[in-house]
Amino acid sequence: MPEGDTIRRLAERIDGRFAGQRVRRCVVRDPRLVGVDLTGRVLLGADAVGKHLLIRFDDARTLHAHLLMTGSWRVGPAATEPDWRRRVELWLDDGRLTALDVPLLGMIATADEASLVGHLGPDLCAPGPPDLVTVVANLEREQVRPLAAALLDQRNVAGWGNLYANELPFIVGVSPNQPVGAISGLDDLVGIGAALIRTNAARGPQNTTGRRLATDDHWIYPKRGRPCPLCGTRLVGFDERESPWGRVTTWCPACQPVSAGATVVNLARARRLLALHPARRQPMFP
Repeated sequence: MPEGDTIRRLAERIDGRFAGQRVRRCVVRDPRLVGVDLTGRVLLGADAVGKHLLIRFDDARTLHAHLLMTGSWRVGPAATEPDWRRRVELWLDDGRLTALDVPLLGMIATADEASLVGHLGPDLCAPGPPDLVTVVANLEREQVRPLAAALLDQRNVAGWGNLYANELPFIVGVSPNQPVGAISGLDDLVGIGAALIRTNAARGPQNTTGRRLATDDHWIYPKRGRPCPLCGTRLVGFDERESPWGRVTTWCPACQPVSAGATVVNLARARRLLALHPARRQPMFP
């Protein structure tokens, strides 16, 4: 599933390519958009809030999209996929904008965007300093919930998806199954996770290791059954049907044991694993 960093970059690409341009032709092939015709409208810009994409037009309406697991957008070139996969096609002065396999689409008044995204926690990839104090406070209320489930809940924090819910616990040496209330050092965990996703939003690849920075390189996701890259123990985990939170999850039973008592975020481990990652230069990195 595209996560907050991916959607932020997508919004910036759409904004940079098409903001201020008029729609010359519009084709929609989604039953939720029956009757929508944006021909003649000016695309004012695109924005992202967590995993939600918002494309705004000069008639005070917003095209809303959520990509879930399958969706994508073609920005610029014409799409060559079959018609039924091209849910929305907009012809603009500088190319074409096409929604491919996007499962959630809708048209709303721009003034009503809060009805879709107002319930979300702080957006880690939004411009300006992220509100990490609120993120920590939201997580601290999840006393008995497993860490991975709390990180995935967009009401707590908008942007992190399953990649970060796997990689971040590994980086700080905490089990994704550990109840949040039994974790000490949540502020450090949140600072590290925010630094990672903001860096990846700015640079492009979803890199969580600092190695091969031009690629999507990860420590353990999704590598269940392989040796742990640190200790060599066989990685274990859940598939979507086994997981209490319904997502593929991987962890190292030796590096990330579930503790019966309190467990502490291992900041020294995180600094070591991310020694080469440019996220270390983010001001929120502890």
